[in-house]
Amino acid sequence: MRIDKSLMPSIIPALRDAGKWNVLSEGQGGWVFLLGGRIDAVAEAVALLQRRHRQVFVHIDMVRGLTGDFEALRFFHEFAAPDGIISTHGHTLNHAAKLGMMTIQRIFLIDSQSVESGIAQVERQEADAVEVLPGVLPNLIQQLFSRIKQPLIAGGLITSLEQVHQALAAGAVSVSTSNSGLFGLPDLGNGPLTQKIR
Repeated sequence: MRIDKSLMPSIIPALRDAGKWNVLSEGQGGWVFLLGGRIDAVAEAVALLQRRHRQVFVHIDMVRGLTGDFEALRFFHEFAAPDGIISTHGHTLNHAAKLGMMTIQRIFLIDSQSVESGIAQVERQEADAVEVLPGVLPNLIQQLFSRIKQPLIAGGLITSLEQVHQALAAGAVSVSTSNSGLFGLPDLGNGPLTQKIR
């Protein structure tokens, strides 16, 4: 894995609009998820955020005008130069890994069958980290934490600090959220917070 779990922030801002990158403070470091937009707007946001010393991960499936094949990803890697990508598609993750990008596999926890199929996908793809949605299901996060070797990121429907604490206590290393009220909070420490919160 190319992601150092100890360097992952507890809260990751997830921006639905790449043009809104300036809602983030001038603070140094941290991660940002860009959840789509036009390819040129995404490339501009990546460059501006990286100048602020942020690591930028782009949800590649949601970038308009881009496919997940190898040549499209190679172009995007050279044109936008994100630190990594997020995708639900195994072939896209494999292509990105070959290009040297960090990869985050996104899986959805809809029912017990989706949990099992998600675990099987993760085992096949060997992404650097796994984002699970929705992130407000601490019992399922705890189950995944015991079965997946990659660092877990809880995302989706997280709107409060209490939900952040619950996800981290269940085993998530980080929480991604589009709630700007959570963006400026101090880091809560690296790794699962089971011992710190209980």
